[in-house]
Parts: sequence; C-alpha cells; structure tokens
Amino acid sequence: MRLNSNSESFLTEEPHISTVNSPESIPLKAQVEYTQPMSQFSSQKQVTLFDILGPVMIGPSSSHTAGVARIGYLARKLFGEQPDSALVEFYGSLAATWKGHGSGDAIIAGLLGIPPEDERLREGAQLLKKGLEEGTAFHINIETIPKLPAGWHPNTVRITLTSSKKHLRLRASSIGGGSIQIDEINGYLVALSGMLDALLVVHRDEVGVIAIVSHILAANRINIAATSSHRKEKGDQALLVIEVDDPIPPSIIEQIQNLPPVFSVIHLPSLEQL
Repeated sequence: MRLNSNSESFLTEEPHISTVNSPESIPLKAQVEYTQPMSQFSSQKQVTLFDILGPVMIGPSSSHTAGVARIGYLARKLFGEQPDSALVEFYGSLAATWKGHGSGDAIIAGLLGIPPEDERLREGAQLLKKGLEEGTAFHINIETIPKLPAGWHPNTVRITLTSSKKHLRLRASSIGGGSIQIDEINGYLVALSGMLDALLVVHRDEVGVIAIVSHILAANRINIAATSSHRKEKGDQALLVIEVDDPIPPSIIEQIQNLPPVFSVIHLPSLEQL
C-alpha cells in the first residue's frame, strides 16, 4: 500500500516587518503580522499514541508474521471459496527466516480464513492438521526459494490456489509494519494494498469496457479512488483493476459480470471491512 504528506503554509503572504529610521524608536522586536487566525492551527490533526505505536499485530515480526498472514487471508478471500490445495512459495528473506518468525503458521492461518489479528495465528499448522483429520481443511504445501528474481521485494510470497473449477496464482510482498502489496495476479502485474475495496474485471480487450464499468459505479454513487488496466496483447484478455472508497454491493458485481465483454469479476474486500 504510499502515503503522500502535504505541508500547508501558515502564511498567505510575506510577513510585514515594522521599521522606522529614528534610532531612538527602533523596536526591540520586529513586528510580525500573521494573516491567518490562530484558530486555524487548532484544527490541524493531532498525533495520537496509536499513530506512533501502530496497530495491534500478532508477532513476532510485523513483516514476516502479520504481513504474511494478511497475504494469506486476502488470497483466500480473493479465491472466494475453499480450494482443494494450496502451494506457498517463500522467496528471499522469507525463505531464510520463515520458521523462526512464524511465517508458516501465519500464512496457513490466513489461508484457513483466520483474520490477521486473531490470536490463533500462531497455531496455523496445528489447526491445519486438525482440519485435515476432520476433513474440513485442504492440503497446504510450503516451499522455499532463496534466490530472489530481479525487481522482487525481499519479503515476497507466491500463493497458488486450485480447485476443480478455479485457479489463482498471487504474488505479494510484505513491505513492513504489517502492510502488504499485491504485485501480481494470474500473470497480470498490479499494485494493491488491500486497504480499499477492489474489483478485478477480466474482460476482452475492446473499446468502451472501462467506460461502461465506470458508468455503472458512478450511477450507483460509488466513488473510484484508483484504476489501472493491464493486458498481455492487443485484442486479447485484459484486466481492469478498480479501487473504490465504499463497499460494493453484490448486485453491482453481478451487473458488471453480465456485460458481454466480461469473462469474470473478482471482488477483493478491504482488510478494514473483514
């Protein structure tokens, strides 16, 4: 997920300094006239203890535990149902430290649908074993790949989920402080933080699709925060990624799904709503 900090000037014009030519009347301090009232300063956002310490996360590591758990959890939500099997590949730093930092338990728990803030995050492997014995879970294999491909984040994990009807391959990175970024979905390069509701629309690459989808959202008073389009070749399949400020009702997703050029629609709910 990119924070832009905009500083705001307290002065609307150059300060006026009162001076006189007579040595006897030179003031001890220069007179500075501020053109904005002091009440404006009180409206500035106050820094809280939560802003300094950050959110509560299950450790021991914010990036190797909490962030990895979020990646697994989002992958499961993105898949939309229980898969038949899952393959987890830890790259780079994660490949070297995943056992000591509890990354395995964390990502297993996330894939089982356990929220990142749940205390059971540390019991992922045990919960998986119990679920397999009871027939309620699915097989999860973990592999480590120390060599990091060029351009990939050091804390990269790739997850492949499969069922008889679906296949999802997701690459994401844990970028620190529990924050994550989804970098690739089924071969399409993206950049999603999981902090906003998102729609992933797989469609035929043709004129007007982006405009139609945007119109449907606008007609339902859903504000678009960010959008990007990705395609492999002209006229082939394309992926439209739209992040919005508000939750997207199922009826809107169905309306977009029924458009003739659209092959599938994947809804990625915000982590803040889960």
